[in-house]
Amino acid sequence: MNCRTLTLVLAALVATNAFAVAPQFWRIRSADEFLAGEIEGFAVTSRGELRVGPSLTKVATFTDPFVLSQAAASNGDRYFGTGNEGKVYRLRGGELKVVFTAPEPEIYALAWVNGTLYAGTSPNGKVYRVADDGKSSVHFDPQQAYIWALEALRGGDLAVATGVEGKLFRVNGAGQGRVVFDASETHIRSIAARRDGSILAGGSGQGRIYEVPANGAARALYDSALSEISALYVDPDGVGWAAAVSNSLPAAAPVRPQPKPAAQQTSTATSSSSAEPKKDEGSASVEVSFSFDEPSATTSTPAAPSGVGGEIYRVNADGFVETIRKFDREMVYALSGGPNGSVLLSTGPQGRVYELRDREVSLIATVPEKQVVSISSGSPTLITTTNSGAVYRVDATPNAKAEFRSAARDMERFSRFGNYTIEGSGIEGGSVAIAFRSGNTSTPDDTWSAWSAPSASPTGRIAAPAGRYLQWRLTMPKPAASLMVDGVTAAFVNRNIAPAIENVTVHDPAVVYISSSYPSSPQVVEATNPDEHGIFTSLDAPRDRNEQGKRMFRKGYRTVSWRARDENGDPLRYSLSFRPRGGEKWLRLRDNIEETQINFDTSQLPDGTYELRLVASDARENADAPLTDVHEGIEFLVDNELPSITASSEGGDVVVRVADRLSPVARVEYSADAQNWIRLTPGDGISDSQEESYRIPRGDASGRFVIVRAVDAFYNVATSSVTAR
Repeated sequence: MNCRTLTLVLAALVATNAFAVAPQFWRIRSADEFLAGEIEGFAVTSRGELRVGPSLTKVATFTDPFVLSQAAASNGDRYFGTGNEGKVYRLRGGELKVVFTAPEPEIYALAWVNGTLYAGTSPNGKVYRVADDGKSSVHFDPQQAYIWALEALRGGDLAVATGVEGKLFRVNGAGQGRVVFDASETHIRSIAARRDGSILAGGSGQGRIYEVPANGAARALYDSALSEISALYVDPDGVGWAAAVSNSLPAAAPVRPQPKPAAQQTSTATSSSSAEPKKDEGSASVEVSFSFDEPSATTSTPAAPSGVGGEIYRVNADGFVETIRKFDREMVYALSGGPNGSVLLSTGPQGRVYELRDREVSLIATVPEKQVVSISSGSPTLITTTNSGAVYRVDATPNAKAEFRSAARDMERFSRFGNYTIEGSGIEGGSVAIAFRSGNTSTPDDTWSAWSAPSASPTGRIAAPAGRYLQWRLTMPKPAASLMVDGVTAAFVNRNIAPAIENVTVHDPAVVYISSSYPSSPQVVEATNPDEHGIFTSLDAPRDRNEQGKRMFRKGYRTVSWRARDENGDPLRYSLSFRPRGGEKWLRLRDNIEETQINFDTSQLPDGTYELRLVASDARENADAPLTDVHEGIEFLVDNELPSITASSEGGDVVVRVADRLSPVARVEYSADAQNWIRLTPGDGISDSQEESYRIPRGDASGRFVIVRAVDAFYNVATSSVTAR
């Protein structure tokens, strides 16, 4: 931020006294921060740059809720498998046509092998040969519940990945299959063929990556911490790529779903099928009604992530597997080859397509359907979606329309907003525009302010009313491939809130707390001279403001401690005053201190009851309009007077009477002939009154030099000699 911008920000922030002086800044600069927002038409690089993404064109829309799989024919036709009615569509040019409807509801896998299209269905699935004329037939029945993936192999064979017995089959052109790998886990979820004839297989249940050679025993290459290897891809260099997710596929074979009444919806796709009524040949497009049901427990559909969502692995030629990227809140559904040797991967539940290049992962596209479950290899790149079903073409040309919407930022307090700054290149001349809105609920809704008018300036005033939450939206009025935004900063100030004193404690008489940094005795305990703070000597030394210190005792001293808080996080300073109880004028004890505890010598005060007044202030950060909290009426007693001791003989014993004018008698002892002190117990058994009487047996005192020592609750000590007569 340059000096001119900082000056503008500060000038905007000091205008209202109700808000703190110190500005705060909300900055979005990293890739993760950009990815937390809603992105349409923009790309986010791994270096944290917001750039124009490739253009997306929706080439087909389905009434089927899930477009689960796809395959490309040698003539350029594209085929798509859907759920929940098990249809296969052919896309030729701009025409979409139903070419096969399976008895099973889901088609998770398609493959084009030597001029033939194969479709794998689920549940209770089979592999079908699908002909364009509708004359389809069962090619292979693995007697398995799910068929998850199909892969073309050398010589025209077909690899078939199944569940719930976790078997991998190799099927020849005649439909004869054999098990080449029987995994210990429930599903073989994904497969990819290598140039040497081996197959990479990904399991679900234990989440392992396997290498299945053309001849020989399979071996496990990697045991993921996640439960499922959802996708595999081998690039032209022979490097394998794998995606893992924390997902659970069905553990047992499902019951075959029963037919349900169709909920008719109208498709915008052009389609036809031999199984459906013949359409008017003179019509360029025909509307066809398809029915579908929402996913149920009998079908396996992509689930929303919980906790760790996904990981991407690189499988090297020698079998070494390394983690390339982790996704905390996204599940990776598909992997495929991208332009210039890159790897494309798709995720949910935010409908994103990423590009992996040179070990860096960048977001390149998003779709509103929120789940991208398949990606084609080659050109053009097609992606398919669920919730609802659609097909998009990803083009290399820059997107002509882009919008980025930040996540709503919690300023933690009601706040006023200052200036914004957009950093990057190619952002001048109206290439980008930014708008703001604010509110007081965590999720933007109708109670928020309307979006401000878009501003095309890289710096300016945030035109949003004061509130707790702020959101900004970036658009691209003038599309430019050179545009790059690498940061947006928004300034704000919290409304100042008064500090709050939570409690004040006057500790017992003579109790002091000495920090470990203070010099040892006798320097501390013998300090009696007044210091620079006034008439009160203190044993305090510099300490951490929250450190209570070691508990010690010093006659005549009192310790006061307190606890306070400030919702703005402002540093607090304290002033402590005192006065005789009922007095009118407060007298300074300490001013402008940061510590939350002081001790002071009360021997400089006349005996009596006093009041304390504590003031907490946030003036250090809010000099123009500080706020305070005051706690007063805290009473403490000063007693520097010695107890009085009198003695008399009664019934042969010495009766000692001790009285104190202000505080209870705490302890009375006697010593005979200068020997050890012996503790006396008062007549009522408890030493808790301002007057107490004690007895010394005549035999212990007769003919001896007896000294009585009395201590009151304030550690005032009086001594007197007594004589037994």
